[in-house]
Amino acid sequence: MQQRRAYPLSQLLTIIITNMIPLYNVLYHGWSSFKLILLFIAEGAIVVLMDSIKHFFIPKNMQKGVLVFEFVFLFFFGFFAILIYGRDVNSSDLLETIQSSFQAVKDIQFWPVVSIFVMRLSRTIQELMASGVLGGGKRQPLFYSGDGWVLLLFFLVMIAPFIADKSPNPMTGLIAVIVLKTLGEVFMLRAQRITK
Repeated sequence: MQQRRAYPLSQLLTIIITNMIPLYNVLYHGWSSFKLILLFIAEGAIVVLMDSIKHFFIPKNMQKGVLVFEFVFLFFFGFFAILIYGRDVNSSDLLETIQSSFQAVKDIQFWPVVSIFVMRLSRTIQELMASGVLGGGKRQPLFYSGDGWVLLLFFLVMIAPFIADKSPNPMTGLIAVIVLKTLGEVFMLRAQRITK
């Protein structure tokens, strides 16, 4: 019983620590909503990578094209988000907009992405251990993380500019977006446990 409780607690701690990374950058480095969205897209790519690792251990009857959906959604929606939020508002030329948007991607720092990668890898290892793939006790089903995560990403990308950029205090708006993301991930963790 104690091992059963330790697994969700460690995943909950991983979620909280992962979301402390963008919170730290908003509070101490003055990140804009665009940088926050970029970090969320990078985390989405990391989630797809971790699901690619889990793909080898998930039974064929449970795969159902989820990984393909995650990849296609992240690629097109990530491109759309970068194009819309990273563009120069004074530009009307499509090629110039694409170029300026992807040049703005260089603004994101490397260490937050690496930190989130380490936390997501840790969470994947926890899931593989709980499923019995890497040893351990009682087997729990192994699920993809990205199917719900891409919907959360869609929601966050759509509301971030409205909450952060249109509010009187943009920093408070960004903190609210991070809190919503954290709550969404905790809800998904709880929903997975209920469906198990």
